Amino acid sequence: MLQFADLAVADICDALGRNAALPSALKPFSTARMVGTAYTVNLPASENLLLYYAVDNARPGDVLVISCAGYTERAVAGEIVAALARARGLAGIVVDGAVRDAEALRQTDFPVYARAVSPNGPYKDACGEVNVPVGMGNVVINPGDLIVADADGIVAIRRHEAASVAEQARRITESGLEKLRSIEKNGSMDMAWLYEKLSKTCCDIRG
Repeated sequence: MLQFADLAVADICDALGRNAALPSALKPFSTARMVGTAYTVNLPASENLLLYYAVDNARPGDVLVISCAGYTERAVAGEIVAALARARGLAGIVVDGAVRDAEALRQTDFPVYARAVSPNGPYKDACGEVNVPVGMGNVVINPGDLIVADADGIVAIRRHEAASVAEQARRITESGLEKLRSIEKNGSMDMAWLYEKLSKTCCDIRG
């Protein structure tokens, strides 16, 4: 996980083919930076019984990745769940659904991402699944995947791809820094790639 500690999610997504981010509707409530291992929870909409099991059994450094059918009219987590997760040394929470206690979540230094806010509380009448693959948008998150998040969004990385993705993302980061240095020093950057691509297209450029 350490190899991703300082890498931007945008660069990681580029390294993964530019189509790897979790849904853009998932927004941070406080601290955006998050790096950890996915501990997945699949909940029925409006229910959070199994979430308490997950908080109690996840290991330090894990990120609770909670799928609840994208339902946003009833929160499945809030200040209490976040406080428990923080106290147990978890790395963060991602909810593909709603949370509540929004003001308290904004004031903590514990990373919480969610799709929406609802004051409606959850029921505890049904179960669900723990440590199974869960889908969010066009991404499937498996237990043990690496989860990296920052102010731009969230990405999941397969363990067996981690080393190569980190290496490629770091090259992308360095390339971006070189471009920024060139702009700062010269007021421009190398645009040869642009005109080479344009020469092979049918773009209509006038004036």
